[in-house]
Amino acid sequence: MNAPLWFSNLAFWSAQIIVLVLAAGFLPRLFQIRQPRVLLLYWRALLVISLLLPFVQPWHQGKRISMIVAPTDLETVPLPSTSSPAVAHWHLPSLNLIAQILGAVILAGILVRFVMLALGLLKLRQFRQTSSPISSFAESIAILEEMRVRADARAEFRLSADVDSPVTFGFLEPVILLPDRFPSMDARFQSAIACHELFHVRRRDWAHHLAEEIVRAIFWFHPAIAWLIARVRLAREQVVDLEVVKLTDARKPYLEALLAFTNARASISAVPAPPFLAERQLAERVALMLKEVRMSRTRLIASLTSIVCFLALTATLAVWAFPLKAAPRFGQNPPQNGVAQGISGGETGGVSGGAGGGVSARTAMSRPVRGVEGGINGGVGSGISVGTGESRSLDIPTVDNNTIWTDIVKRGPMIRQVRGLGKLIGPESSKNLIARVTLPEFMAKDVQLHQNATVAFAVVLPSMPPRGIVKGHVSSISSEIANGMVSLDVSLDGPLPQVAAIDLPVDATIDIEKLDNVLQIGRPVHAAANSTSSVFRITKDGTEAVRVNVKFGRSSVSIIEVLDGLKEGDKIILSDMSTYDNADRIHIK
Repeated sequence: MNAPLWFSNLAFWSAQIIVLVLAAGFLPRLFQIRQPRVLLLYWRALLVISLLLPFVQPWHQGKRISMIVAPTDLETVPLPSTSSPAVAHWHLPSLNLIAQILGAVILAGILVRFVMLALGLLKLRQFRQTSSPISSFAESIAILEEMRVRADARAEFRLSADVDSPVTFGFLEPVILLPDRFPSMDARFQSAIACHELFHVRRRDWAHHLAEEIVRAIFWFHPAIAWLIARVRLAREQVVDLEVVKLTDARKPYLEALLAFTNARASISAVPAPPFLAERQLAERVALMLKEVRMSRTRLIASLTSIVCFLALTATLAVWAFPLKAAPRFGQNPPQNGVAQGISGGETGGVSGGAGGGVSARTAMSRPVRGVEGGINGGVGSGISVGTGESRSLDIPTVDNNTIWTDIVKRGPMIRQVRGLGKLIGPESSKNLIARVTLPEFMAKDVQLHQNATVAFAVVLPSMPPRGIVKGHVSSISSEIANGMVSLDVSLDGPLPQVAAIDLPVDATIDIEKLDNVLQIGRPVHAAANSTSSVFRITKDGTEAVRVNVKFGRSSVSIIEVLDGLKEGDKIILSDMSTYDNADRIHIK
């Protein structure tokens, strides 16, 4: 796979986080750690570590890039032609194109998220402007002032018709927006709600909430990051819950106050401020307050130590399995040397090529212009190969020889074949079964009666002929075309196995033409008959392959005729190389 470096690093970093978070989410349950303060520190630390992973791990350095000098034999390195016809085949988009599309989607998502965040801040500002002071309700004023003193926090309380649940926001002058029905609620509920929001003010939780919103906007595409932020927010609310219960000593009224806001409007979630109650957190918050959570200090330290060791091992394995890669390094000679060598190579090649070309041209009694052409070609060729060899090598990908299929161009007889799928048919009481096969219409036009065929059974059993293949011939061809397909019957000349029965799947290959003295090659993945396509031709030493345009002729099931672009003995890659559409040369290891 030849993915862009940024894309592969992003994918590998994401995989590292997923592995780490999967392990981290399981460990607190395993060690039965339920203390909210501990969990809050735990989830926050894990979030920070996930974001810092690229900076604290070693990066694998790419292979050292040395200057590559192009071969002097221009025949072995064909230059791309501007008049070459377009490739006449369809294939999936390259990985580079997919990476560019995904990169654009990610950037667009980040932009949309930040726009939503800005709109949410504007909405909070609008809520504050349209809210009203609570000064006209003397009883509520007394309760709120008492909670300010007991919680040791100062904030402005205001009533708003735009919220159904208390919302706290602001840095220097924090504001707590309360729903219109707040003054009419039970005094115990008012105390619990005010105390909860004032603890958020004292802890400056809105700053943390806003920072988490920014992280969520940047990494909106990463589910592990979103899950971690959700755990951080749940643990923070649980910490505040326990502090409120400890201060007010009113567990039951506080639980009832939570339940009173379970039906808050969903529009509150669109503003960047923590609501009094997120419904998805209700079960875990209530469960924690209904039972005592205790663990000895010794056991807690031992559990946390075990978790840290296990997470360190997990992170090490994740980094080893999904390593991040740095850009390749240059060789000893800086790029400027390549430019200088290019100029000198161009001059030398131009002079020597011009002189040599001119002498040979006069000797052969050809036109003197060929000497000039030799000079130009020699100079430009030498200058480009020497001057830009170092920079061009940066774009040359490497392919593992074990992952590709190759074949050698040869000349000789060639049998054109077509291939179709079908099944055995015939009377129930007879063993005179035939194979009914369907072919696309463009293939069936070359099929004629009595042409030889081989039928392979989809299921090969010991009682069947060798490799499950039986010889046959075309006995009938249907004149009807259904959905672009034509059916034909193949009579089986050889003996059928005992297990042969109606509807047994078969794979039939029909010989439609025999050609003599044809230059041919194994059929590349995207090569089509009577078309021009590009393939990679392997150099003589087998360490590189260069892209060449090849004109193909008649084709068969697994071989195809070569009309131009290759010669006998050339070795090419047959595998799907669409991943390297942007490369004209590849390394083979």
